[in-house]
Amino acid sequence: MPDGERQYCLFMDGRKYDRNAGCRAHDNAYGIYGGGRERDRRAADLALFRRMRGHRDPMAPVVLFFTTFYGWFFFNYHGTPWRGQLVRKIFPRY
Repeated sequence: MPDGERQYCLFMDGRKYDRNAGCRAHDNAYGIYGGGRERDRRAADLALFRRMRGHRDPMAPVVLFFTTFYGWFFFNYHGTPWRGQLVRKIFPRY
């Protein structure tokens, strides 16, 4: 990852195992240009896991665990259980 490039991976070094590209795609699937329903969130989480596993990243199972159990807070829901990203409702500047 070149200096000055945005870091998309929380709590991980995005330069290792080409993580930053996978995290960026995952963030886009979660964010303002993505979102949807719970099945869409699960599909985004599994896509990130498969990409990380394909790069032989040892953090892949850990990331799948955390996105599965805590991703709802960041996901852009289109309807149920609420509309939008809960994180932005609580922290508007996020």
